[in-house]
Amino acid sequence: MLKGLKRVFSVFLAVAIVFCFMPSNAFAATDNADDIKYSMDSDETLDFDEEDFNDECEDVTGEVLDYVKFDLPDKDEGILYYSYDEDDNDYTKVSSSKKYYYEDRSPYISRVTFVPDEDYSGTLTIKYTGYDIDGDDCSGKIKITVKNKGSSGTITYKIDYDKDYITFEEDDFFDACEKIQGEDLDYVKFTLPDDDDGILYYNYDEDGDDNIEVGSSKKYYYEDRSPYISKVTFVPDVNFSGTVTIKYTGYDVEGDSYSGRIKITVDEDDDASKEDTITYKIKGSSNVVNFDEKDFNDVCKELNDKGLDYVSFTAPSASKGTLYYKYKNGEYSSVVNSSKKYYYDSSPYISDVTFVPSNSFKGSCEIKFKGYDVKGKSFSGYVIISKDSSDLSADIINYTGKINAAAYMKDSDFNNVCKKLMGSQLNYVTFTLPSSSFGTLYYGYNSSGNYTSKIKASTKYYYDGSPYLLNVAFVPANNVSGTVTIDYTGYDVNGLSYSGKIQIQLSSAGTTTPTQPGTLVSSKYFKDVDTSYSWAVPYIDSLYEAGIIAGTTSSNDKKLYEPASRVKRGDFMLILYRALNFKTSSTTTSFADVPANSYYYTAVQTAKALGIAQGTNNKFKPESYITREDAMVLALRAMNITSTTIPSGEISSLTGYADYLAISDYSKSAVAALVKAKIITGSDDNKLYPQGNLTRAQISAIIYRLKNM
Repeated sequence: MLKGLKRVFSVFLAVAIVFCFMPSNAFAATDNADDIKYSMDSDETLDFDEEDFNDECEDVTGEVLDYVKFDLPDKDEGILYYSYDEDDNDYTKVSSSKKYYYEDRSPYISRVTFVPDEDYSGTLTIKYTGYDIDGDDCSGKIKITVKNKGSSGTITYKIDYDKDYITFEEDDFFDACEKIQGEDLDYVKFTLPDDDDGILYYNYDEDGDDNIEVGSSKKYYYEDRSPYISKVTFVPDVNFSGTVTIKYTGYDVEGDSYSGRIKITVDEDDDASKEDTITYKIKGSSNVVNFDEKDFNDVCKELNDKGLDYVSFTAPSASKGTLYYKYKNGEYSSVVNSSKKYYYDSSPYISDVTFVPSNSFKGSCEIKFKGYDVKGKSFSGYVIISKDSSDLSADIINYTGKINAAAYMKDSDFNNVCKKLMGSQLNYVTFTLPSSSFGTLYYGYNSSGNYTSKIKASTKYYYDGSPYLLNVAFVPANNVSGTVTIDYTGYDVNGLSYSGKIQIQLSSAGTTTPTQPGTLVSSKYFKDVDTSYSWAVPYIDSLYEAGIIAGTTSSNDKKLYEPASRVKRGDFMLILYRALNFKTSSTTTSFADVPANSYYYTAVQTAKALGIAQGTNNKFKPESYITREDAMVLALRAMNITSTTIPSGEISSLTGYADYLAISDYSKSAVAALVKAKIITGSDDNKLYPQGNLTRAQISAIIYRLKNM
């Protein structure tokens, strides 16, 4: 008995010793980090602070953070983006399978941004898992409180499915102004809705053909003068249902402004079903659709158990097409009128109604109609007209990849193809699986080779829902090179389908295929960076891939960079901020002429706090074009404060340039240092042009060289 007790005591003592001398972080993986808490207004965006995540990691594991993975929030709450730019619509969404690093490599935690849904307010929770430099993990939560700052400025309306428009009530705007400003309303200006949602008209006449559209720069007054708010009408597109939000700016009688929203819900017919829908396809060269009265009679019998007498049509949007009566080879008797009756078995006949699509017709067109049976009882239905999918040819989506490395899909690429082809947003795609000899499609694939699942041909992958299209990756088979083609079927939000292809060009290791000296190349991403900018292509494409620069506009769904355009001071600071990733915890206010809601505010504010941007009389002049010498001064300060120190140069060395006398005294040391470091090179005519403005092509070369010093 005594021996048994001694044995138990010995085991207990051994365990106790192990616990006493084991490192404090040995069991860290089982601990949870404290919540990371943020607060924001609903009209703001939130950039994550990487130090918050590192602090929690150090508290739990005792080591520095390496990277984190995020669980994605519900889309009704908001979306996580990487390198978010509110002025560029080509956003990259955060992936739940991707690693976001603390400080030593891309993609960075500090470039993750939360953008709340415009209708969301309250506190949401985003789970994350962090991993320290030893590979130990710590689980945590991000709690974000979103305050609905502008809710009192929101005016709501509802349009029932059988009504065609809504006219605004001026007192609604007056009440909103009083609640927000405490003053009487003077006038408002409207931000115009998308044409696919509907149009704002002034003094609208539903039977008129010359209605006047509301102007975004025009003032609409409360009551004392014309044009009046009370005569503004929203007419939804015939195909639109759901909620459209129209932003407006109100001005009180003291001249102070505020922002508000008008939310208009357009209801669908609650009784709508397949029985009340007639579908037609535009096929081949006929390019028109002639209505069949039997289709309408069948709908009437299905819904009312009686034969059809007549119907009346709601005219389709002109951007979709036109309804004509007795149409033939461009000639017609009349345009179909919504107030006119078209009969099943007497004149004017339903069978003589023809839909002629517009030249820009895409996707589908929905035409409402109202019918009456032979007993006078009414019913409602829809005619849906679409192009035969066999006539549709989708653009090929091209990707470049490396041998034996995963190539990730961009959901925005699929959506852009869908919008161009169908005229509407993408809903989901299904994939035709490639031969395993070429490679495999995975969902949630990460760099360590782990994945959530293999892609299934029967599964739908959504643009804006789970499972997300952005989490799809192609992993080539061992040593496969060349071009791999993958077929897919896309479905737009109207349920219409089309066929598409993805082509993945696999090359040997390296970010780009080596180019022979003297070879002229064009950008892989920007339509207007052609061979005339061959010298700048490597810089521009590399910075775009790193999320440092973005396109400016789109032309025919092709991204443009505008390489010859001059660069503004605010834009230069934003690009420098992204490239060098400088940050500070200082709450220094920004310059007086840098608005808090400007896209470059954080960059300029941080640069001011660090002493990079100094300005004059508390002004930075962000909208002025930056001179070459000012760019050199700012770049040198930024590098010396946040990154690699650039050695001083000899000012006397500048005398070798033909225009050295044009260099301002305050910038000579910066110019000399950057010339010595070969960040800045002279022109072919041996000039530096210090007073000249930088172009977007030139800035790409400078930023690339700074970033890669």
